[in-house]
Amino acid sequence: MTVEAPIESEERSTSYFSQVLSYPLHITLLALLLGVAVEILFDGQPLGINFPLWAWLGAGALLLAAYIEGVKPSRAELLVIAPILFLSLMSAFRREPLTVTLDVVGVLLFFGLWVRTFRAGRLFDFGWIDLGVGVVWTPVEAVLRPWGTLSAAWHKVVGEGGGRGRGWAIIRGLLLAIPVVAIFLALLGAADMIFGDAVQRLLEWLDIERILSWVGDGMVIVLSGLFFLGAMVAALIKPAERKLIGEEKPLLKPFLGLLESGIVLGAVDLLFLVFVLFQVRYLFGGEANITAAGYTYSEYARRGFGELVTVAVLSLGMILLLGMFGKREGAREVRIFLGLSTALVALLGVILASALMRLLLYENAYGFTRSRTYTHVFIFWMAAGFLAFLFLLYRNQIRRFAPAVMLGIMGFGVTLNLMNLDAFIVHRNVTRYWGGAGLDVSYLLSLSEDAIPPLVAFAPDAQGQARTDLLPGLACELQVLERHADGLDWPATNLSLNRALDSLRELDLLQVYQVEEGEPYELSVVAPDGGVTYCRQYSYSYID
Repeated sequence: MTVEAPIESEERSTSYFSQVLSYPLHITLLALLLGVAVEILFDGQPLGINFPLWAWLGAGALLLAAYIEGVKPSRAELLVIAPILFLSLMSAFRREPLTVTLDVVGVLLFFGLWVRTFRAGRLFDFGWIDLGVGVVWTPVEAVLRPWGTLSAAWHKVVGEGGGRGRGWAIIRGLLLAIPVVAIFLALLGAADMIFGDAVQRLLEWLDIERILSWVGDGMVIVLSGLFFLGAMVAALIKPAERKLIGEEKPLLKPFLGLLESGIVLGAVDLLFLVFVLFQVRYLFGGEANITAAGYTYSEYARRGFGELVTVAVLSLGMILLLGMFGKREGAREVRIFLGLSTALVALLGVILASALMRLLLYENAYGFTRSRTYTHVFIFWMAAGFLAFLFLLYRNQIRRFAPAVMLGIMGFGVTLNLMNLDAFIVHRNVTRYWGGAGLDVSYLLSLSEDAIPPLVAFAPDAQGQARTDLLPGLACELQVLERHADGLDWPATNLSLNRALDSLRELDLLQVYQVEEGEPYELSVVAPDGGVTYCRQYSYSYID
């Protein structure tokens, strides 16, 4: 077996988009194998175990390519592998939409940033513009970068002749002739019915649909392979001296004096202080003060937690801009700005506590939903963001707040994964039910497969209307999920779907319910007493 000789550095092209790796053939074949993996894992299949397999293969391929090229990746940026592996894996364990979306987007973003900083490092010194450039420019590089290495790999295969022989000319001619002949064949077949019938019989004999399917599969492999090759080249080439944007010299010099910044911060501090005093008297003071003001406790609680969270976000943006573009000359001005900023963050902490208390009261009164639980979790991560901002402000490292926010968003996604959001909602609403509150069974059945196991666990003990609504709904779930699972191949395996099916199949109470199919895409459940329930919550894609 002939081992590919490395291309000497002096032979490499210096053009930005035609830079060549030392072992172009090895890296090109590795990228092509990743393209094959994309075709095998994702062809006609929804997300399942295919996504973590692709992510783990991609991370391993990049590290293997670095080993082949003799490139040492930045050690600090190797930490990015952890969220890539974890988030991709959790996408095969969860079905709740936002959780899975954050998993997928997080993996793609961290891959892009890893490629961007693979050799240069300094991801955690990035500012907002650096992060934006890294996210946007990396896929562009993946499209523009592969051609120099691909050309070098081609020459390794065909020799210095570069494919200029007669055999290669015949192949190129055939590839060019096929689409031209296909167009004229279609037009001539439409012009003469007898000729058209002959063409149709010929196409049936050739099984043109299968050929087109093979061509489509080949295009997916090639295009995916080219994209992965471009990403590897972008990661592995020796980066030019890359200075972080605004690190040495800010793009926009600070222009607000302490007086202007102080007036803004002081006015907002005063407004927030007055609001906090109202919170202490009414929301924190108990139900008696609220009813005395003419409101019920539930009316007062359900109003405002969204607005308060918005206030916190806008306030953080305001103080961040003042910190970046405000001039502070001398230690005295720095102390004044830090004092006003600290007071604002402290007051925002009370406002967040007020928003959280309102949300808790609203959840206790009306139950848990996805949007309320999202906000619930988000408030805690926003509080962590305030503390991180204050820490970086005191250390004069505000530009590092950008990667801190990135880590906070990742933490939000990790929290949703670990708490199993839809199962959490079921558990909390069932707990309220046992305390005497109502239970919106229809809403709980509309959640993802993550909610099925706790609903199945609750079903034997459910009483009254909750039981009447729940058991037919679970019978619908069993029928629809079995149909859905039958249409999936192994790459789409999802652990949440499997757990849901296993739990439903083990629930003996469902055996007395009969599922019937009526109009297209309509299922109904007949109960033992003859009552009929329409399975209205299911999407068409789940029904054959």
